[in-house]
Amino acid sequence: MADRNGEVFCRYGGKDISYSIPSISYIPGVKNGVPVTGIAAKAFLSCKTLQKLEIPDGVAWIGDWAFAHMQNLEELTLPFSEIAYGKKVFLDCVRLKKITVRGSTAKNEGLPYFLASAATLMDAAAGKNALWKPEYAADERTHGEWMEQYDRALAEYLKAPDEEGFEPVFIGWFHVEDMDEQIPKYMVKRRKEKIRLVLQRLRYPAYLQTGMEAYLHGYLKAGMRAERNDGLPAGRAEGSSLVTETICDRKQEYCRQVCYLKILKESGCLNGESIRLLMEGLQETNPEMTAYLLECMEEERAGEDFFNGLEL
Repeated sequence: MADRNGEVFCRYGGKDISYSIPSISYIPGVKNGVPVTGIAAKAFLSCKTLQKLEIPDGVAWIGDWAFAHMQNLEELTLPFSEIAYGKKVFLDCVRLKKITVRGSTAKNEGLPYFLASAATLMDAAAGKNALWKPEYAADERTHGEWMEQYDRALAEYLKAPDEEGFEPVFIGWFHVEDMDEQIPKYMVKRRKEKIRLVLQRLRYPAYLQTGMEAYLHGYLKAGMRAERNDGLPAGRAEGSSLVTETICDRKQEYCRQVCYLKILKESGCLNGESIRLLMEGLQETNPEMTAYLLECMEEERAGEDFFNGLEL
């Protein structure tokens, strides 16, 4: 299907894991083909197989719900150019973790993760038009300003009520008891998303201002002190917090990289009890992280022994 400037990519019907939309559409009667300049509404709607998707240079617009409900999409690559986006393009893209801008000049290793968070989690807090500008974020000349916008949106998202955005799922007959079960589960999921965003921002601290950094460290420390009290199973260890559960989640990267434990230490989250909980949760799945926790435990004990020695 053609528009005024070129061809429109209408509908993906394959079963690939990785796919690059062609930049040229070859149609009968046109010798060199026609450039693809748009992606139609619902073009990839509910595609369950794709994990990686690449948008070619020359695409100027993407229609409503184009990537909605792509629940296995993990990585998206965009051109370094302005694109007009329709409504709810990334709705329910729950696994989308990286959005890379091809040819980006911004020197920030965390940018792909920040863009993915902006697209999937923080629309409601920031407003799509205020934050969703990949070409602005990827340009080194304007990247610092975009990061300031991102941090403001992140602060708003963290401060928003945990039940904000809840929509009940109706399956068969729906009772009040079902609602009472769905809301706590939604709130736990949202709290964990907030913790992941904090860990992510502290891991890539470019352009992070002192006040915001202190706020993020304080957020983790408060989360480490708060035990599970939502009526759901406590997780891997009695008394565990959502912070320890997030770090020990084997489906996520946090249980595989020691940098996240170092962030917890900088936040003042590691003490004897939290170290014990983390070691129980990790269960020696990562020798480097276990070794780091043992070092922290030794430091903790050495400090206690020193002050105990001062007692009369």
